[in-house]
Amino acid sequence: RVGVSPKLTYENGSFQVNAAYTKIDRETISDFGSVNEADSYVIDAFNKYVFDDTFYTIVGLNYGDYNSLFVEEESFTNTDPYLNVVYVSDFGLNINAGGRLNNHSEYGSYFVYSLNPSYSIKSNYGSYKIFGSYATSFIAPNLSQLFGFFGANPDLRPEENKTLEAGFEFNDGKGFRASTVFFNRKEENTIIYTTAYENAITNATVQGSEFEFETSFIKNLDFSVNLTYLEVKDGERLRVPNYKANASLGYDFSKTTYASLNYQFVGSRTDTNFSTFLNEELSSYSLIDLYFSHKIIKNKLTLFANVTNVLNEDYFEILGYTTKGRNVSFGLNLNL
Repeated sequence: RVGVSPKLTYENGSFQVNAAYTKIDRETISDFGSVNEADSYVIDAFNKYVFDDTFYTIVGLNYGDYNSLFVEEESFTNTDPYLNVVYVSDFGLNINAGGRLNNHSEYGSYFVYSLNPSYSIKSNYGSYKIFGSYATSFIAPNLSQLFGFFGANPDLRPEENKTLEAGFEFNDGKGFRASTVFFNRKEENTIIYTTAYENAITNATVQGSEFEFETSFIKNLDFSVNLTYLEVKDGERLRVPNYKANASLGYDFSKTTYASLNYQFVGSRTDTNFSTFLNEELSSYSLIDLYFSHKIIKNKLTLFANVTNVLNEDYFEILGYTTKGRNVSFGLNLNL
């Protein structure tokens, strides 16, 4: 993969281009082996213009050209102009709104948009913020889902979603922050995998809530937690746990040495056993990871070590597909 990101800055704004070329040459060796050759070109060019302290816009164009060799060479392109507008008032009201016209070579044009208002109030105890969002999305199937070697379905239709969120946040300005969010997502033509890729017959409504907080109650010690509750209210969706949780504890031993302990919990969920084509319940699992870093040369050379799945937990993310046990990695980061 190779990419470039030139940026031109001028009075009240900037123009930037992010361009990348990716080539993949992959062989999978197994009872269901395959060889895959693919390449893609992605260009994202956008202009940011700041009118004043309260208002700015971003106007851009995203282009992607994706090619892959299966039985035959297959490809598609997307050309998406987009606009984003941000308003930041001096009395607590903020509005972020945007739209994108997705032009897909296989599926035609589809307009998606989002609206994200928020309102903040400051007090002697900190700041309070009420926020919400409404967004639509258009998710086209990728080339592997359409033409790949296993389960491909050239008749797949794009997935469409509508998501509503509302939440509240408190920040005391001294290192403590807590927030809670409620969300509701309506899915149509969701791309799922049974005996092959297909669009779900029934629409689904997934809703839930998330709570998170972070604090630095001891000097140099950071602690954060997030809890998520998910419910498939209408329809059926696989591998959606009712409960997920993450916790992280990080400590700066000095200006050069840092360590963290991370915990993840994923609750039970339903998946399909492809040997019987019956649904089964996947057990919940917990993972613990450790991370350590030490700066040998300030801002230049850093030594790091990472241990994932410390307890060597045996679990499934997808029924029938193994996951990594305990994994240890270490190395150096050099910043020239």
